[in-house]
Amino acid sequence: MTDLVKQVGRRIKEIRKAANLTQGRLAEKAGLSVEYISRIERGVAQPSFKTLEAMAEALNVIAKDFLDFKGPILFKNQKEEIKQKRTYIDAISSDLKGMEVRELLAVYNVVRGLSGKTTC
Repeated sequence: MTDLVKQVGRRIKEIRKAANLTQGRLAEKAGLSVEYISRIERGVAQPSFKTLEAMAEALNVIAKDFLDFKGPILFKNQKEEIKQKRTYIDAISSDLKGMEVRELLAVYNVVRGLSGKTTC
């Protein structure tokens, strides 16, 4: 199989684990066999678009996330989104503690710019 098929399989596995699902539970929710899920994750099987859509729905993500190999996993579930926000806020907060005031001002201005608010 191609490198792309293997990358997609690894990404699906990463998302499945982040969703705290076993291959069996994912297979059940997506209407697929455990063996097929295993083959997809190992890059041995090439899933159809229909299969990718079923897996995305079962994992509560958008199918295009399977191709975003380095991007964050963004679940459609609001509870998961709140948990992710806390994780990112905590990580950012931790990184900010060691910065100097001028660096903090730059970060502040970037954040304000992203939110559409005026900067200092």
